[in-house]
Parts: sequence; structure tokens; C-alpha cells
Amino acid sequence: MSDDSSNRTMRHTSLLGSGAANSAGVFGGLHRRRFQGSLNVLHIRLAPRFTDSSHSTHTHSPDSSNDPRKPKKDFGSPLRVIGTLCIAFIASQLIALFLTAFFLGAIGATTNIEDSASAQFTYVLLAEGIAVGIVYLFLRRRRLGFADIGLGRRPQWRDLKVAVAGFFAFYALLIIVTITVKALVPSFDVDQAQDVGFKNLQTSLDRVIAFAALVILPPIGEEILMRGYLYTGLRSRLRFIWALAITSVIFGLAHLEYGKNEPVVWVAGLSTFILSVVLVYTRERTGALYAAILIHAANNAIAFSLNF
Repeated sequence: MSDDSSNRTMRHTSLLGSGAANSAGVFGGLHRRRFQGSLNVLHIRLAPRFTDSSHSTHTHSPDSSNDPRKPKKDFGSPLRVIGTLCIAFIASQLIALFLTAFFLGAIGATTNIEDSASAQFTYVLLAEGIAVGIVYLFLRRRRLGFADIGLGRRPQWRDLKVAVAGFFAFYALLIIVTITVKALVPSFDVDQAQDVGFKNLQTSLDRVIAFAALVILPPIGEEILMRGYLYTGLRSRLRFIWALAITSVIFGLAHLEYGKNEPVVWVAGLSTFILSVVLVYTRERTGALYAAILIHAANNAIAFSLNF
């Protein structure tokens, strides 16, 4: 792969604690048409050069229908892709909030959503599911599907190997970048903690529910939206480095926590930006989302253990 080829509506989806734990995910949520035969030559001349996985020396080459390096489907312009993602994110948050509040009212519950582990789990489940559903509807309108955004093949052992390597690479980069930023900006607070919800975990069942809502659901939903739809859609029109940068900036901005009389949690945005860089790279390298999901889940699991 060549380098030149190229918040707080609800804090349930992030697992950002202080330091390394600040790198969990939010929402944070991509298609092209390939020319064959003699038109391949023309395609290579007119578009950014992509690595052809069908001629790769790797034993486990990415599925060509899954590979973001091969622009075959039309997602629309980059602005359209970003706009669609924003619509999916905002709409899913509002709908999930309304439905969760409605359910609580229907059963006569008097507690707030933030005071109930079950209610927060319901909110997370609905928000992630609705966002993915909205993206799927947009995909179907363009005659696309999940197979076009990184879910077109079964998981392979190679995905696990790449995930392990990517996980350690992320933390190495996180340490290096954090130390560098701290040296350049002494006022940069690396110990800022982000409120991830689930404050009242009183039973073992509550902890299981919180684990599912913070470690299992967000990696799946966010990877489908961010490294799946957003990155693949951008990659169909842009070089790798630009698609990576835009995806990672949006992912980092989505994690910036702020509120009335509260400072912006810059370390959360920085760590999730770095996380996204690694996740995008694994998406590009494997042609699928599985390695990215594993890395994301492992990072969230570590953050969960530090917060709870």
C-alpha cells in the first residue's frame, strides 16, 4: 500500500479515561466501480494508483469486493458522504433518546436515563443500531451494501494477527505523541478524565450490561460507520492519506467532551485521532473491518477496566 494512493449528546459510546484510557470510540460510520480487461490501463492512468490485491504476494489477500483501494462503487462526493454520516449520527442520538425516555415512561420508571444501567444500555443499543440502519438505507439507495464497506468476507486468522500488531502499534504511537505534545505544550493535561456514564453500577449484572454497552456495541457500530462507510466513501474519491486524515479528524472531534463550566477534554480527541489512524490503516491493509473492530474492542476493554 502506497502513502500517495490514496459531544456530548450522550457519552455512552466512549471509554476515555485518563492517559491511554482516553482513546475509546464514539460514533462516531463507504463505494466504487472497477474497470476490467483493457480498461484497467486507462483506470490506472486516470485515478490514484491502488495496490491490486489479486496480484499480491500475501497468502491471505483481501477480498477484492471489500478492498477500499479499488474504487468500484459510487458513494457520491466526499461532502455527501460526510453529510450522510452526520445525519445518521444526529438522528440516531435523538431517536434513541426519545425511545428510551418513552420506554421508561411506559413502565412507570422514575429514574433518569443516566441513573439506570439498563436504560443506558438500551440507549446505546438503539443509537448504534439506528445509526447503522440509516447508513444501510443510504447504501441501498445507491445499490450498495455492507459488503461494500468492509463486511464482504468472513473473518480470517490474518485479521487477528493484524489486530494484535495494530493494538501494540497504537499504544506505542499514543505514548510517543502524548510525550511530544506534553513537551511542546506544558499546559496540555494528559490526566483529563471523560465521563462515560454508568456511574451507578451496583450489581454484577449492571457491570455486565455496562461492559456490553461500552466494549462490545460501540466497536461494531462505530467501525461500520467510521472505517466502514465514512472511510470507504472518502477513499473512493480521495487518496489514502486524505481519506485517513479526514476520517481520523472527524473521529477525534466526535470525542471532544465539553459542557458548561467544563474544559474541553483535548486528550480524548488526540488519543482517538491516533486510534483512528491505526484503525484506518488496518482497514486499508486487510480490506475488511474485522481487525479494526478487534483493536477498538481491546482498547475499550482496557479503558473499561481502568474506569470500573
